[in-house]
Amino acid sequence: MSEEMVRSENLTFTYAEESDETEENPSPSVTFRKALDGIDLTILRGQMIVILGHNGSGKSTFAKMLNALLKPTGGSLWVDGIDTSDDENLWTVRQTAGMIFQNPDNQMIASIVEEDVAFGPENLGVDPEEIRKRVDESLKAVGMEEYVLSSPTHMSGGQKQRIAIAGILAMKPELIVLDEPTAMLDPRGRAEVMKTLKRLNQEEKITIIHITHYMEEAVMADQLYVIDQGKIALSGTPREVFSQVEKMRLLGLDVPPVTELAHELQEPRIREILQKKGIDVPGDVLSVEEMVEALCRSN
Repeated sequence: MSEEMVRSENLTFTYAEESDETEENPSPSVTFRKALDGIDLTILRGQMIVILGHNGSGKSTFAKMLNALLKPTGGSLWVDGIDTSDDENLWTVRQTAGMIFQNPDNQMIASIVEEDVAFGPENLGVDPEEIRKRVDESLKAVGMEEYVLSSPTHMSGGQKQRIAIAGILAMKPELIVLDEPTAMLDPRGRAEVMKTLKRLNQEEKITIIHITHYMEEAVMADQLYVIDQGKIALSGTPREVFSQVEKMRLLGLDVPPVTELAHELQEPRIREILQKKGIDVPGDVLSVEEMVEALCRSN
């Protein structure tokens, strides 16, 4: 089995955009916009990857290509060794790469949780006994087994999103792609989903590709990719990427608040004052816990 889960070479996607017909412009014209422009990357099996980028950067386009919702207009993209541009591979790709979107309500099919989770494997023609097993295992994996006979209608956003993840897990994917799954959730819901993703990655060894604009979620990744204007602008571990505070600012992105603070403390005058007091704070701190540890070491 190859260690590569995703590989792209010079991956390009171009949207055709038609202008509206107006009295001043009776003959609409078609313009072409590159959403992705020469993406080269390799994602290994079992990694947790986060992709960052401002709105319109191309990150959601990339997510849809991983699930073969969009096909490359240039270059190549392989998911678990499968060429996503080949129509014959469409359903194989979608079984391999499960997709979770922003709004969990859009992914709810049935009025009962167990029926919703069973929907995917039923469509794959899985044996009923195996479906029962998968539903139970998937709900347990996301901590929602007690809701098996409940209706999702009155659940919180975080609970609904975990049900949506269970529905994907029941299809036995090798990879889960999440396009801003916590964008519509409150802090508690976001924490629930992130805890679930971390456990699935660490315990179930499922490869996770998570697109988000919450920097505190990105800290959990093995590897970050920052996409800007359809190209990879930065890549590396969270520490490597977030330590480049000025570059992130130029890309219109934030860094975790505690990293921003650590960066400000590196200003020569402030650093000199801190050092006189025996305080040494690294510039690449990623969490409050790391900041506390650095301060405790200084004392």
